[in-house]
Amino acid sequence: MHHSVIRFSLTLLLLSSLGVGCTSPAPTTPVDLTPLASPTQTAESTLTPTPLPPLLVLVAPNGEQTLWLNEAKTILEEIAQEKGLLLEVKPSLTAAEIQQGAVPLVVILPGESDPAGLAEALPQSQFLAIGYESLVPQANLSLLSVQAYRPDWEGFVAGFIAAAVTDDWRVAVVADPLTTEGKAAQNGFRNGVRYLCGLCQPLYPPFPVPTYPLYGQLSASAASAEVEAVIGYFQTWSVKTVYLHQPAQEMLVAFGQAGFNLISDQPPPPTIRERWIASIQSIDLATELRALIPQLLEGNGGHNISLSLTLAHVNEQLLSPGRQAFAEQMISELLSGLIDSGIDPLSGEFRQ
Repeated sequence: MHHSVIRFSLTLLLLSSLGVGCTSPAPTTPVDLTPLASPTQTAESTLTPTPLPPLLVLVAPNGEQTLWLNEAKTILEEIAQEKGLLLEVKPSLTAAEIQQGAVPLVVILPGESDPAGLAEALPQSQFLAIGYESLVPQANLSLLSVQAYRPDWEGFVAGFIAAAVTDDWRVAVVADPLTTEGKAAQNGFRNGVRYLCGLCQPLYPPFPVPTYPLYGQLSASAASAEVEAVIGYFQTWSVKTVYLHQPAQEMLVAFGQAGFNLISDQPPPPTIRERWIASIQSIDLATELRALIPQLLEGNGGHNISLSLTLAHVNEQLLSPGRQAFAEQMISELLSGLIDSGIDPLSGEFRQ
């Protein structure tokens, strides 16, 4: 009887334990599983595109044949990288294309474009038209006229200045007459001298025949013996001023050390600076663009610039401010057509 009671009690205890283990837990407060943002909202915020940087647009109407394309493209690439902009080169452009995005500046090269119409339709953008001579600048339209290289003009200016600063007109020119440019510069120099002094007959000996200017025919690669021969020839006739067209720097140094005062289309070597009268430089489109484009990006438009011949590296000890002003007035008249160089730029020969 005693053992039966014990077994019964153990059985009840076991059943009680099993009953407790199978009992469902007490209900708890429900958890809110609603997402903080809907799947649609999350996807949209993730896929929103980053705005593109503003564009610089270069319009080249004639493709790779467009004048000054390489110079303009190189400078715009430099500035775009510096300012964090994108550069796009296009053969044409419409107002609708610009209205689609931020375009602070459009540069238009020569061709069949309408810079004035685009500027009027899109006042929020600045425009730079290169080589469009008949246009009028506007608040957002700047003009840059570029004169083609004219070695006859360069020589003419050099001859005029050489005669103006040299006693008894004792001047000479060094150029390569086997090239069209060299021939044009040499003949232009002769006409520039004669424009100032007429027959240019010296008052004191020696008296070269026919008369000044004298000519030294040298290429940029001429041997030193050839250079020395020309220097000796000029010294024999008491030449004082020499114009050198496209010389090597070593040639400039040789003539300067020989005692001549010099004019050239090159900058002066440091060792002969006291012998330098002036440099006659033709267009420098790259330098002008580097200076002008940052102004346009700041919204400062309406420029009207003409690039052509200019005087640089002027030595006032040899070319006084008064004579420089006289020469610059002559340059202005030459460029405007009031003075004719008398040289055919295509052949380099004297006009009949």
